[in-house]
Amino acid sequence: MNASTNGISPRKFLFLSLCLLAGVTSAYADTATPSPIDAFARLPAIRNVAVSPDGKQLLLIAGVDDQEAVATVSVDFSGAPKFIFASKPGDYDLSWCGWANNKRILCGVTATVREGTVLYSISRMVGVDADGANQKVLLQESEAGRTQFQDDILDWTPNEPDTVLMALDMERTGYPAIYEVNVNSGRRLIRNRDYYPIRGYATDGAGNVRFGYGYRRDSPVLEYFARMDNEKKWLPLAKVKAFGGSDELVPIAILPGTNRAFAQGTYEGRDALWEMDLTDQVEPKLVFSHPHVDASDPILTPDRKLIGIYYETDRPFVHYTDDATRAQVDVINRVLPDTFNVLSDYSDDRKVYVVRSYSDVKGPTYYLLRAGDKKIYKIDTAYPELDPKTIGRMQSISYKASDGVEIPGYLTVPPGVRAEKLPLIVMPHGGPIARDSWDFDFLRAFLVSRGYAVLQMNFRGSSGYGGDWFHAAHQDWGGLTYTDITDGTKWAIEKGIADPKRVCVVGWSFGGYAALLSAVRNSDLYRCSASIAGVSDLKDLLAEARAFSNRAIVREQLGTNKDKLKEDSPLRHVANISIPVFLIHGDRDVQVDVDHSRQMASALKSAGKPHQAIFLKNAGHQLNRKSDRVTLLTELEKFLAQNLGTGS
Repeated sequence: MNASTNGISPRKFLFLSLCLLAGVTSAYADTATPSPIDAFARLPAIRNVAVSPDGKQLLLIAGVDDQEAVATVSVDFSGAPKFIFASKPGDYDLSWCGWANNKRILCGVTATVREGTVLYSISRMVGVDADGANQKVLLQESEAGRTQFQDDILDWTPNEPDTVLMALDMERTGYPAIYEVNVNSGRRLIRNRDYYPIRGYATDGAGNVRFGYGYRRDSPVLEYFARMDNEKKWLPLAKVKAFGGSDELVPIAILPGTNRAFAQGTYEGRDALWEMDLTDQVEPKLVFSHPHVDASDPILTPDRKLIGIYYETDRPFVHYTDDATRAQVDVINRVLPDTFNVLSDYSDDRKVYVVRSYSDVKGPTYYLLRAGDKKIYKIDTAYPELDPKTIGRMQSISYKASDGVEIPGYLTVPPGVRAEKLPLIVMPHGGPIARDSWDFDFLRAFLVSRGYAVLQMNFRGSSGYGGDWFHAAHQDWGGLTYTDITDGTKWAIEKGIADPKRVCVVGWSFGGYAALLSAVRNSDLYRCSASIAGVSDLKDLLAEARAFSNRAIVREQLGTNKDKLKEDSPLRHVANISIPVFLIHGDRDVQVDVDHSRQMASALKSAGKPHQAIFLKNAGHQLNRKSDRVTLLTELEKFLAQNLGTGS
């Protein structure tokens, strides 16, 4: 892999605009003409904005067409952005970038490789100076080049600016050791040897590796370990069976110089944030909980000071525990009242902040805030060509499932249109260990802009709503999870929201699986089904896991009952489908093998069922290239128009 800028034109990539927000209004178009497909399919114009430790420079990742590039610019925007490194479509993609010190930037890149029939991801790390000089792929020419992942930074060691701590699996055993790596040369020095069965580590923010977790070969049991302050011995803390539910407290951040840690644990059936004593001499203390949703994600400074806890109800929230941070966010919220705003990065002296702001109709927008200043400065927005007026706002809804349980979700209808007898897209989320949230999604935004209402639901099996909610659908993809989705569709029809003759189910990944299963079981309810990178055969999904170290955990998630797996696999019941099916899949998908869609297309063809299948060369699971998303949206729009008619 050769690091280069590939001849990128800075003018083509980004026009940074310095806008005093107090005098700027949203650049909405005067008309409600739908935005073109390119505006939705584009790579974000800006993401991953970070400020240098001294607060003098910004780095960002900018996207155009199928490519992304890393740029640096002064925080006073006194000069044009300098592009210092770029992705190479079809070869490697940019994942993240961060400041190692005031001069040196590190970036993680990802690619896919094949060994025999197995396709899997690898990562590497590139070092480059802020002016673009001294580019180097770190570790690649060393023995560590054999390791799968080479961008796992555990600690940025701010007191040692020329090194970082990394976990590297030198022997490809699955159990990494800890190395101190020079950010300029890539030279490494072993700090801690591997310790079976630890697969992941965390430090105390002061360069000391204090926490580890992992699982033994062919075991679904996660084991957690810690080191006491100034000790080298690993002590076992807890064992938790994957998907089994547990009341154990699991440390997630150890406070430097102490034997105390922030931990995730349950409180009244939901994840909460605790503070625990690793020596068990002091009873655990509840830090924060929420009565309706999980709330265990702490927001910490690099030195492990707690400044807030993130959680989501029907919208995202942060409970701030630090007065200074709360005061800064209050300034932002007064200026940007219609978006969710977070301090995504800041300088070492906390005088320069990067603000990330988004809503359901606006993709992430980045701003600069200086401490003590009541004005914030716009840097750029991820989807600058989109008109929010054409997208439609997400409305929080709930409906009763067939067993009487209330299922939360969202309904989005085109702007200015009553929610009556609309063509409806039912769009279950992926995962299924995930949840739909109040935020910007290019696919939902596109569908609504074309006149379709979109229904999303956080069915049982989704994350974020407590242990009972999550475990209710355990090993039952085609059971309770599926019926919750179907009940949502019936609710929308019974309420008069959807035209019963114009309903289609569209999903990505697990959502694609749900769309295919809907075509099998409820062709009477839907006019069409669209699967994007979807699973079609659970037995195959289970078999594919054999090549990976987490195979026992996958078995625990899916179950091993052959009859159940067959019953819940759309591929095994193609004969029951009587509606048109749309399939699209990338041939370098490492999460859901493209054969799931290829076999489904073959079975549909053999059975004489109406379908359309598109296979995208060198595309991954998320279809992260603009050209792939243009294909997706163009062909999906045609498919929906053919089966539902044009939108409202």
